[in-house]
Amino acid sequence: MNRRLTFFISCLFIYSVVFTQTPANDPHWKLNWQDDFNTFDNLRWSKGNYGETDKCLYLAQNVWTANGNLVIEMNNTKTKCDILPNHWPGVPVATCINGNDYDYTSGIIATSTAYNVQFGYIESLIKVPFKKGWNLCSAFWTFIGWGVPPPKNAAEIDIFEIFGGKHNSPNSILTCIHRGYPSWDPPLNINDANKGISHEFSNFDYTDWHIYAIEWNANRIIWYVDGKVIRTMSDHEIINPVMIILSNAMDKKPSPAFSDFMYVDYVKVYSLKCDKTTVINEIANFNTYNYAVKKSITMSNATTIPANSNIFLRATDFIELKPGFEVQTGRELYLDVTPCEAANNVIYSRE
Repeated sequence: MNRRLTFFISCLFIYSVVFTQTPANDPHWKLNWQDDFNTFDNLRWSKGNYGETDKCLYLAQNVWTANGNLVIEMNNTKTKCDILPNHWPGVPVATCINGNDYDYTSGIIATSTAYNVQFGYIESLIKVPFKKGWNLCSAFWTFIGWGVPPPKNAAEIDIFEIFGGKHNSPNSILTCIHRGYPSWDPPLNINDANKGISHEFSNFDYTDWHIYAIEWNANRIIWYVDGKVIRTMSDHEIINPVMIILSNAMDKKPSPAFSDFMYVDYVKVYSLKCDKTTVINEIANFNTYNYAVKKSITMSNATTIPANSNIFLRATDFIELKPGFEVQTGRELYLDVTPCEAANNVIYSRE
């Protein structure tokens, strides 16, 4: 079988794999760090203190932990801007118009430099508010920070943006990327499919707890909700280390007075285990197989998929299925030809 045909077969399996392949069931992933928000880790996260336009103050006091959750409060209490003691790392200065009244306050947190991420699987269990007709915006996203020259100075991947009031019911989320600021649509070869896409789900309510995640490598981004793929993107060109950000906001003052909350149960960051110099010719025992991304994998009828099993295999170059190879009834095999960048991109942790 030639390499081109091998890659075609692998791609057919990739279609299946993106619907099921998460760290919960794929042993190629390793957990780099996890925060369960039993306390607020000031070494891992930075709370924002800054003003956005002339409407919102992001304040550290609006972010805390309680009952094993991160809590981010938004409210429409008019607040006067004082000189702020610190700022969010994505903003060059702690800016607000001193002495001005701001219509509402909210909160934002971002990972510190030691916990920034370059590729991998990023996951969080979150619930957010809904107020019909109000312009709320809760978000779980990445950002490279200011100071990188255009046109690739954003590296923003919106794992979700939820506009909690724009729609009639809490069942719609937005996924998006932005590769350059200050222009909202960067001057790159980027088409509409690579921008914001709205996803409406049946039997779904984002005011309940849901798992939101992305798998991100140099070739593609895959978005997941509750372990199911909702979107894939190739040629995204986002390859820089990024902060992970959780934020809650609104852009129009509602009335009467109110406060509402975004809750985060955990954030987990995984990377692929890489063994990308190893060439595999047949797999004799899947129980003792080292599930790390190989250089290549070749299998024939000498390899047997175990009964009642779901097997995941990954390689960087190719996976070849020779004549005679079979996946028998009651067994599942998922193949993925993927880069493995983890060797030079380990996220540092104190654990």
